[in-house]
Amino acid sequence: MQQTRPAWLKFLAGALGIVLTAHLAATALFVGPDNAAKSAVKEPLDSYMLPFFQQNWSLFAPNPISTERSLLVRGWFDDERHTEWVDVTDLEIKAAVLHNLTPSRVGIVTRRLATRIGQQHGRLNSEERRALASHYHSDAWDRLKARLMQAEDRSPSGRISYVLRYDETITAYATQFAYAYWGEDAGLTYVQFKTEEYPAPRFADRHRDIEPEPRSREFGRRPLVEFDNQDREAFAAAIERFTR
Repeated sequence: MQQTRPAWLKFLAGALGIVLTAHLAATALFVGPDNAAKSAVKEPLDSYMLPFFQQNWSLFAPNPISTERSLLVRGWFDDERHTEWVDVTDLEIKAAVLHNLTPSRVGIVTRRLATRIGQQHGRLNSEERRALASHYHSDAWDRLKARLMQAEDRSPSGRISYVLRYDETITAYATQFAYAYWGEDAGLTYVQFKTEEYPAPRFADRHRDIEPEPRSREFGRRPLVEFDNQDREAFAAAIERFTR
């Protein structure tokens, strides 16, 4: 006599089948080429496929990640008076990553910004780096672009555009941070940022009491800037959580 499977087992098998089918469909859509269907569900799809941290294969050989990068921000009241530097990456990590079993990707935003602009900054020549370290209080990125593009021995235009895009993006971040951290009525007129890189000790030095010197990449003062659809209140709420 054939034994009938329990109803709950059939239900469980059906539910698992539906979940597996949905997961495979989401995976196929995620790894497939861009199309209208993928664009329509981009945000929920990214949240599902990349819930926490993306795997970075640079963690492994042959060229493992060996540098910790941080983004620091300060505000300027005028050409002479400024606030202290604030390590915003440290704030993010302590609030969203440290001792957290389910860390949010919010906790690595500034580290990614610092990494991307730092890597490209390192490929620029000395004159281009001096330009980025200069202060620009108005028409900052148009003037910077004109200065960087005029040299005959300049870097490729794609690299210059990349660095300028991140310079402006980080300035917009610094602006929101300044409003949230020091207050919108603090009287700040400019912001400034820099990145700091902390190399890991070499394997050969593992038993020696040596701390490699951090490398700082300082960019000049920039005017306060906001992109369309930036939400000051939401940003301020996030910074408040970070600084508790």
